[in-house]
Amino acid sequence: MLPPRKTLKGYPKKKGSLFCFQVSRFAAKVALLVLVVNVYVIATSAKDAVRIGRKLNNEQQKDNAKRNLFLLLFALRGNPTHYDFVRGLNQIDIVFEGVPEVQSAWHTLFDSLQIKNQANAWDNWERMRIALLSAMAVHLGYNRIQQTDITRHYAPEQHGIFEREDREFRMAALEYFRSGKDLHDAVLEGKFASNSGNSKESDNLQ
Repeated sequence: MLPPRKTLKGYPKKKGSLFCFQVSRFAAKVALLVLVVNVYVIATSAKDAVRIGRKLNNEQQKDNAKRNLFLLLFALRGNPTHYDFVRGLNQIDIVFEGVPEVQSAWHTLFDSLQIKNQANAWDNWERMRIALLSAMAVHLGYNRIQQTDITRHYAPEQHGIFEREDREFRMAALEYFRSGKDLHDAVLEGKFASNSGNSKESDNLQ
């Protein structure tokens, strides 16, 4: 009896076919596993990309908010009673959340503003405003800005004239309305006194 015919690798033909089939099944399983892994990686990568993108977007929004607030306060540093300057101060706690240097400088200024009868109050507040803006500038990377730069600001003389005239106009208007009210009250009192006198004379005649 003749032995089974050898294949190129020395295996019998039937056993070689079975081996090839097993190898094919194993390769198919590996390919399926690779496909599943690829799908998982693609899916999770997309989610991670969205999450990272949102985080970067939030960080960019926070940075923009900080810079916008700093530029507002810096532009109005020569007019600290301006409504926008005060509104900006009240946003520091939320905009610069997690920045202890800035929040500490703001809280120091805030506490000092509550002491109305302190000596050299205006000078003290100006110094604290400078320290606050300096802390904000350092945090935002404006490292070349000196405190002497913050103390200097430009305000046209005409602006001061307009503000003084507006203040004088409002004071005159207030005085006018007060005097008008006093005159109105005096007229009413005179009429009341006159009517009261006439009433008494009528009673005497009767």
